[in-house]
Amino acid sequence: MSRFKRKDRNLILLILAVILVIILWGPLMWLAKLAIFVIAVYVVYQLLRENL
Repeated sequence: MSRFKRKDRNLILLILAVILVIILWGPLMWLAKLAIFVIAVYVVYQLLRENL
């Protein structure tokens, strides 16, 4: 990679990062939805526990 210019190497790294984000977008969204669901259940549980 020493023959690549710094700008070219940065461009390749940027493209690889974009591809990685596109590949991982589905699982990341699934995990985010799962985390929101768990937080919502916990908040409702705490509210119900205080009221009972």
